Formats: sequence, C-alpha cells, structure tokens
Amino acid sequence: MCPLPFKWFSAALIVTLLVCTGAQAADDPPQLALHLCAFCHGADGNSESPLFPRLAGQKVNYLILQLEQLRAQKRSDQAAHDYMWGIAGRLDDATIKGLAAYFAAQKPLPNQQPIDTALIAAGRTLYKEGNPPRGTPPCMACHGINGEGSETAPRLAGQHSAYLYRQLHVFETKQRPSAEIMQAIVPTLSEAEIQALADYLQSLN
Repeated sequence: MCPLPFKWFSAALIVTLLVCTGAQAADDPPQLALHLCAFCHGADGNSESPLFPRLAGQKVNYLILQLEQLRAQKRSDQAAHDYMWGIAGRLDDATIKGLAAYFAAQKPLPNQQPIDTALIAAGRTLYKEGNPPRGTPPCMACHGINGEGSETAPRLAGQHSAYLYRQLHVFETKQRPSAEIMQAIVPTLSEAEIQALADYLQSLN
C-alpha cells in the first residue's frame, strides 16, 4: 500500500479537482473521468496500478451500486475509506450514473501486470467447475463463462490479480455489505485457490 501521506495527499487533491471542475464537468462524464478518476483508475478505466481496480467494461449497475455505497460510507474496507469516501461523498445521482455509463463503455485492455502463469490452470478449473466437496460453486455461474460479468455480478476478466486477492479477503468480513454471497463462498477457498483464481482472472480479457 502507499504510505499514508500519499493517500492523504491524493485523496485531498482529487476532491479539490472535483470542486474546481464544478457543474460543467459533472455534466460531461468524459471530462469528469479525466479530472477526477484518471489519477487512480486511468482516463479509460484501464488502471495500471494494482492498488486500484480496472473499471473499463464494468457493468453499469455494479458501478452505480459501488459508488452509492462508497458515498454512503457503507463500504468500510481500508482502501474504500482512504481513497473513495471523500470523493464519492461529493457525487450526486446523475454524476454517478454518468460516470458508470462512461466507464462501462470503455474497452478493457489486456492486463500486463506480472502473474504466476503456473497457477492459471488451477484457477481456470476452480472458476469453471468450483470445488463441490468443499461447497465452492463455479464462479462462472454468476460472473460469466469468461469473466465478463452479468446483470447481477461484476466483470472480473482482466482485473488486477493483487486487487482481486485483497478483495476476496475483504469479503471474509462484513466491510462490503452487498457481498453476502461472497462472504459465504470465500471461507471455502484456500489461500492457494484464492491466488490461483486471481491470477487466472487477470489473464482473461
């Protein structure tokens, strides 16, 4: 994770940019994304840092839900608190919908972050078949055959492995209130399985 001074500086800087861009940027999602979101997520949603999730091609309804929960401070994981509470707290409903639609329309690019390719086969099997003896359902049942997501589950293909790994552990807690299904599934996974899934999903596009 970034040192605390950087987190404080980056959050303050982005909130300041939001205030300075004003209503005109709020009515122009591409400009707002450029001024508000590009610093962490990339202007096109293909973030390069595994600290920040990739948003390009994500589902509109999923993005709206997450921004609404961040605005309401219902997501209490450390990264949400450090990076997004102050930003999302200044977004109105129309701006949230505009940003969600903008990032959903962006093209996901291949993820070039390093992964352990030896884990991909195990991750693929777990994603497509689950582990019935341990009660692990196949991930593709909700997230799509190729991780493309659905109306009720987010896109996972091409997401940063390190980000997915952290979030799967967050799902072991109640820090993400809309993730009741994942709270039940993650305890059925071993550390090796979590890493294999994360690496496999990053390899998809």
